[in-house]
Amino acid sequence: MIRFHFFYLYLFLSNIYFLSCHSEGKTPFYFPNGGVGESPVFRFSYGKQSEVPEKKNETSWMLYEDGVLCLFSLPFSLYQLELGAKFQICLRMEEKAYFRWKEGFASLENRKAEYPHFFEVGNDWQIRLTEFGKWQKERENTTPILEWKHQIWSTGLVSYQVFALPHPLFLQKTTEECEVVFRTNDLSESEKKSPAIVFTFSCPDTHAILESIQIQNDRWFLECQPNSPVGSEVFRHSESSYGRYLEWENPTDEILCPRAETLEWEDEGGVTQFQSDEFFKRSRLILPHGILLLSDEGKLQGIPIPKLYLSSLGTRNVIRFGETRYQDSKFSFRQGDEFFSSQTSSTSCRDQWNFWKTKENFCGNPGIPNALERIPSPESLPHCSPEQIYLTEFYPGNQTDSQFPFPGFFEFQNRGTRCDLSGLNWIFDDTIFPFSTKETILEQDALFLFVRKPWTGWGYLEKEKPFSLPQLVFQIPSFLIQTRKTKKTKTFLFPEDHFHLLRNTNSNLHSIYQNEEEFPHPREGANSILLSLGFQMSPGTHKPISKPKLGGELLEFSPFQFPFFDFGFHTNEEGVFSFRTESSQEFFLWKPKSQSIVSFTNLPSVCNGDRVVHLPDRFFSGGFPSLFFQGRDGKQMVHSFGEETLLQELSKKGVHSLHPEDPPIFFSASLHPSPNCSGYFRTPGAEKVRSLEIRKSEISGLYHTNASVDKQAVVQWGNQRFRLEGNGNSISPLFFQLDLTSFVTENQSEQIYSYFSHPNLIRPLGFLERIGPVQIEAIYPNPYEAQNEWVYLCNRSQFTEDLRMYRIEDEVSSDPLVPYQTRFPGKDPKGKQGNGFVSNESLLAPGQCAWIVDPDGKDWYLPIFHKESDLLLTVSSTQTIGNGISSGESVQLRKEENGKTYLISSFGHPESAFVFRKTVVTGEYIWLKQDREGTSLDDYETFREEN
Repeated sequence: MIRFHFFYLYLFLSNIYFLSCHSEGKTPFYFPNGGVGESPVFRFSYGKQSEVPEKKNETSWMLYEDGVLCLFSLPFSLYQLELGAKFQICLRMEEKAYFRWKEGFASLENRKAEYPHFFEVGNDWQIRLTEFGKWQKERENTTPILEWKHQIWSTGLVSYQVFALPHPLFLQKTTEECEVVFRTNDLSESEKKSPAIVFTFSCPDTHAILESIQIQNDRWFLECQPNSPVGSEVFRHSESSYGRYLEWENPTDEILCPRAETLEWEDEGGVTQFQSDEFFKRSRLILPHGILLLSDEGKLQGIPIPKLYLSSLGTRNVIRFGETRYQDSKFSFRQGDEFFSSQTSSTSCRDQWNFWKTKENFCGNPGIPNALERIPSPESLPHCSPEQIYLTEFYPGNQTDSQFPFPGFFEFQNRGTRCDLSGLNWIFDDTIFPFSTKETILEQDALFLFVRKPWTGWGYLEKEKPFSLPQLVFQIPSFLIQTRKTKKTKTFLFPEDHFHLLRNTNSNLHSIYQNEEEFPHPREGANSILLSLGFQMSPGTHKPISKPKLGGELLEFSPFQFPFFDFGFHTNEEGVFSFRTESSQEFFLWKPKSQSIVSFTNLPSVCNGDRVVHLPDRFFSGGFPSLFFQGRDGKQMVHSFGEETLLQELSKKGVHSLHPEDPPIFFSASLHPSPNCSGYFRTPGAEKVRSLEIRKSEISGLYHTNASVDKQAVVQWGNQRFRLEGNGNSISPLFFQLDLTSFVTENQSEQIYSYFSHPNLIRPLGFLERIGPVQIEAIYPNPYEAQNEWVYLCNRSQFTEDLRMYRIEDEVSSDPLVPYQTRFPGKDPKGKQGNGFVSNESLLAPGQCAWIVDPDGKDWYLPIFHKESDLLLTVSSTQTIGNGISSGESVQLRKEENGKTYLISSFGHPESAFVFRKTVVTGEYIWLKQDREGTSLDDYETFREEN
């Protein structure tokens, strides 16, 4: 079995040196063994390659030694490695003639004159330089006996090749005269105007050539494997000379004979198939490490394929060749002024063998295995290693419709030795961006940039890369740097819990500086021109910068509609301010001089104004987070915002923004109406006007305040039965005292409230100043059986209370209480679990509790706090407690004495300044928390009846 050993290829390439024009009289192996005269000798080779290739780095199509010139169908280095069809033409000539030939063939690659001339004649040969279009016109009316082009002979016979490169055209014009046309490999030339060298000579035995091809093909088809090649390279760009092409490679040492007759494209729209006669012929057999090239660019002379099939290259489509599945990937074939092909395996762009010549900067290898390298010159520098490349700065860019549409960039530094960048790939957002199409030298400590668009005129070493970034970027994106050849990779990961607040108003004003740590770029080290425009970054320069830290103070926030918060700073300070949430996410901001208040929001709106710093979209998704930060005085601060229900109450359901206050007040509300947001009170970025807040202290008659209580304050005390004005005065800006000596009532057990009014209070404010001896501590308003509702109350005084003097009332009616057996003599009811009561007694001793039940109830559910010593009472005459207790309804306990009724206890406090309603669903009961007054919803817990 014939095998193509790439071991020989690498052995060859690793030992190549410059070929001398003389070899000490020894004729090299590639010259005919017999003597060579002045008549050309044509030798066709098929199925043979050099077992040990000569040590030559020769890209020329011709070699001259010892007076013999040989022309090859491929550049000599590839010719030695070609196992398939190839030929050489040799003849003897003087050295002067050789130099004329050399100059003539150089015209195929580089026209030095507008009308170059090359014409030589021998006894039985002629060679001349012309244009390919002229040559085609010359032979319009003649039909050759035999023609060989695009691997296919005019007889229909196919000769296969390792390299998918065009061989010179071969024509047998007559039985005696043959012609070989050498064409340019410069794709920038139009086909008709492209130079061509036509060599006419006496024909070889073409029958023997065709016979040798047929015999070799028969051998290969007997030993081939019915497998398909793998996808190896794609390219697509209408502005490139390479057009569009799709390359398949046989990566094995075996000969493949694919059975598939079509290529298939799979996408969301279904399956598209391609087949053609030429594809069928040229893909029937693929030599070891051979290439199959399909292209819509005729000059590449691959298998022709319409543009339609190649228009989706560089996307995530799937292409099938028989059992082989090629998963295409997202790729940008044009990156700035450079073009790159997408390759499954690759080597340095500098070292990659690219047969074709163009005016454009191109890195690709159509028709040649991508692992095949040119040998760099001895002066070439080593390739850069990913380990020596470091990120130093990142800027996400400013949107193109802004006043200063600065493009985004990644800035890198070489912290190793001097090296070449063309051997690296940058992998960002699952897309490969090769560094450079050609050798690009980076000095030690030098910087280079990947830019979204060129920074024209700045003189940076920059490469334009079409990477995409969202308008709002808070972190340095992760990416990889990888060697193209070995795939050695360095992963660049940045803290996932660090967020840089770069966007102020509608501009990204800062880059992220990266050294030992990352933070928004300070003024120090910033480019002076950009700084004069309000931007702090330094593309193309990098020096060590310390992070100037400063502290701040939380001034205002709104956790509900149009959320935001304001921090305050010392005006003359500038530096990096940071705060952290309870989820350990840390946010960094550059605070400039002359700005004393900075507003933060994730949702710009007219209510917050446009001078805001943008937060990530999901910043408030889990509620308003606690904030940890350094205060203005350098102390570590934390602000926890409490439960949402409390914030809803204090802000009047989001109408007012809130201001942090010292304990025990914690929060005040904004009094200033928003100038842009009707119906809301908030001052983002502006002077703060706070509501007056008063909290009751543990000392009777003493209240905490967040501001001095002036003469506009009115203080009253009492309840629904009466209300009197009291006397109070501020003893300091943070304390207010009420004269309780005026709290004289005719019944000292009556429950009393205080009531405060002031222009700077945003809601009625008051406190429970005195409670009665018996307190309501639990209510079951909605039991599964409606008649089984109950009220639970306890005597918290030091004296016995006779409950026959008490009345229970809901929001509709009031009923006197009696012992259960007073209304139902002889009955001794039990609870659901057989719980007992004292049902013939009304005297409630200190610490003792009682249950008030509906007259029609029975088998009541009783929670764990029930005791056998508890009294059982009911209403004296009606069939329900009040009008029947409902969920959310207030319940009050009153005492009758001397013909008057006095408020003793209340659930919901409808006579206070802090009325609330506690709703439950069926089967839930409400229980007062221990050591709570019952003046707010938070004082109660809800439990469900246990079955």
